[in-house]
Amino acid sequence: MPADVWNTQLDEDGRVVFPPRRGRLYLRLTAFGLLMLASAATNLDHLRTDGISGTLGVLRLTALAAFVYGTGLTLYQLIANRPVVTIDADGVARGRRLAWSGIAKIDEPTGFTGARTIQVHPVDRRTRPLRISLDNVEELDAFAHWLRSVKTRYTS
Repeated sequence: MPADVWNTQLDEDGRVVFPPRRGRLYLRLTAFGLLMLASAATNLDHLRTDGISGTLGVLRLTALAAFVYGTGLTLYQLIANRPVVTIDADGVARGRRLAWSGIAKIDEPTGFTGARTIQVHPVDRRTRPLRISLDNVEELDAFAHWLRSVKTRYTS
């Protein structure tokens, strides 16, 4: 059970670190890379034949831009090994930190299969929630339950 491992690591090391799951990122990089190449090829083909104009042309360019962004972001995540999720006595961190006392609630995992996330909602409604995804934690259901138990442990 992962919660037992996480609790042991938290007790021994004082924190649990969830780095990006590299296999998942390599798969995403491959998918975005292939889509980007295919989109670039179709854009070039249409540019040679009749130019890029109208709604379809704009959609093609928008799709290409999205694929370039997805490829670049995923490549950055692989190189930088980010984002890292850290759980410790102070709170939850994923780029920025939310203290345990500053967490209002921790949601159940939501989203499509393969794109599920957990949202950690801050007490201050002006602050954005932290999102923890399958990119860092494979067992999100167990993680959400464990995260709530750790919150209770440090706020009681």
